[in-house]
Amino acid sequence: MWRVARASDLTCVTPQTRTDTANDNALAPDRTLPNGYCKQGYVWREGWGSDDLTCVTPETRAQARYDNSQADDRRLAVRVWVNTEGGRLKVSGDHFNVNSPVRIVFSGAVNRSWTVTASRYSGHAGGSFGFLPGFTGPCAPGNPNAWVHAVDLTSGRTTASVPFVYCVRID
Repeated sequence: MWRVARASDLTCVTPQTRTDTANDNALAPDRTLPNGYCKQGYVWREGWGSDDLTCVTPETRAQARYDNSQADDRRLAVRVWVNTEGGRLKVSGDHFNVNSPVRIVFSGAVNRSWTVTASRYSGHAGGSFGFLPGFTGPCAPGNPNAWVHAVDLTSGRTTASVPFVYCVRID
């Protein structure tokens, strides 16, 4: 769930961390000196950078930094995109559960599905994949006639459908 150290703080954390954050926010006035600095034994949380001056324990600040470092891997926003690689359609996705099976579902002019495994790759958040379904391309310009979406089979999270032009050889 969201940490909500402030209204716009949408860092995903455990329910206990969210409860602890609300408690820290409520106790902050008693932990803060009149000049804005923290009383002895407390430090600024810095949950979203230098403008989070809520006084918390050093352990809580360390937890906030760790939660921030894990934010991309905890987001529920799975996504998929398509492009051509070597003249063939490639479907890629990220923000899936690491080592999770992902069902890639094609609809419209082509109705097929495959299951791949989302793995950790540098430059992509969470588990990600790249998949070549074997469709030919590139196609002549035209309106999209097919769509693809992906489902994280561990969590049930589903991407939006992405349109593409599916080519059919007629020779």
